[in-house]
Amino acid sequence: MNVELKERTEAGTQDVKERRVVHVATVDRGDDPPTDAREVVFDLQELSCYYGSFRAVRDISIQIHRNQITAIIGPSGCGKSTLLRSFNRMNDLVDSARVEGKVLYHGVDLYDPAIDPVEVRRRIGMVFQKPNPFPKSIYDNVAFGPKVAGFKGRKAEMDELVERSLRKAAIWDEVKDKLDTMGTALSGGQQQRLCIARAIAVEPEVILMDEPCSALDPIATLKIEELMRELKENYTIVIVTHNMQQAARASDVTAFLTMGDDRAGYLVEMAPTQQLFTSPANRLTEDYITGRFG
Repeated sequence: MNVELKERTEAGTQDVKERRVVHVATVDRGDDPPTDAREVVFDLQELSCYYGSFRAVRDISIQIHRNQITAIIGPSGCGKSTLLRSFNRMNDLVDSARVEGKVLYHGVDLYDPAIDPVEVRRRIGMVFQKPNPFPKSIYDNVAFGPKVAGFKGRKAEMDELVERSLRKAAIWDEVKDKLDTMGTALSGGQQQRLCIARAIAVEPEVILMDEPCSALDPIATLKIEELMRELKENYTIVIVTHNMQQAARASDVTAFLTMGDDRAGYLVEMAPTQQLFTSPANRLTEDYITGRFG
């Protein structure tokens, strides 16, 4: 980290609040309970993620709370997706990947050798950047996860599960008459909602979303954002996004990451979304959200 960047990182709050901050529309959360009053789902303690000898993320310590949408923002290459994938051990699928520090899920270290990563991914689902429905029917896309997990119910119970998942993903009315149609035949926005239904079908507690709207048009994007706000009543959601307007509209809490001279991503600031976008505590945050860098 060069001297200037270090000084800016440690500048604190003395004069940040006196300067004009970019006007990004944030959503009034109304009577939502404060973050501190919610149960902690994830507690990351000094987490660093490596690919071989390269450290992609360093010394991240944050908490994620139940039934909130937490957005992770920052410039390209700062390790946002790597951090997100550490929540459900998706990085394990990369041979050279390893972590230091702890990822506690309800107090349990997810990287303890005794923990089954498959069970971790059942409880903590993932929706990827590009919609990736299986080359199967809409019905079979949703039913696939429960079947793999050992679903023992009758056909009628599976039908109910599929319908319930598609309803929760706000796509049932659009596909209820064509459940035998290939999932890949749907529009991009519909495919992404199908993938959300597929994630919901295994009854996770947490849904991770890695830039889920980056390939979608504005109308489809707004549908996903509306869906996220509905889903947070029953799920905890963590989303990576390059779209600051989306973070401001859809999330309750925002974490801002950037890179040091070693190219490792690190946490600059995490705060309630409205606070971070209107009165950030750190100069680097303000410079990023006002477009001065990134």
